[in-house]
Amino acid sequence: MVRAGVADAARVNARWCDVVCRAHGIAGTFGRHAWTAPRRTPPLYPDAVTLTPAASVTDVLDGIDLSPGCSVKDSFGCLDLSGAGFEVLFEATWITRTAEVPLEPGWARVDGRFEDPSVAEWSDGVSGVISNRDGDFAGLSNLYTHGDLDAALRDGYAALGPLRVWLK
Repeated sequence: MVRAGVADAARVNARWCDVVCRAHGIAGTFGRHAWTAPRRTPPLYPDAVTLTPAASVTDVLDGIDLSPGCSVKDSFGCLDLSGAGFEVLFEATWITRTAEVPLEPGWARVDGRFEDPSVAEWSDGVSGVISNRDGDFAGLSNLYTHGDLDAALRDGYAALGPLRVWLK
């Protein structure tokens, strides 16, 4: 059973990947079970993101460039892409936290790179993060600072479930 919130996290993350791809002239597609990009995405961004645990290998691999360097974010950690020539690049955990506190003093909005009202960039000059909204949910990406999963959990975040990134 998939923990509540994982599908929301996957959808918000896929929207973020779509925003980045559109900024680079790549039109992604939202299908029933996966978001896919027909040509190679920018470095460090997946070519496909699963949106439901029911996504099949076909849902994910049809319509993407399968040449070496292709990557897939399996948002639910349940696909086996090894038969298609992929290897697990890394495994991670989705985390969540209810927004309760305002930004710390010194943080400011530094938008400009993306022409999308659902995206905001924040920085204090040392650390930074990009947020994007989809409905009632916000995703955080490109967080740069130091720390790990245990630190996030100590700070009040909760683990939602596994994710896996595959690379060909």
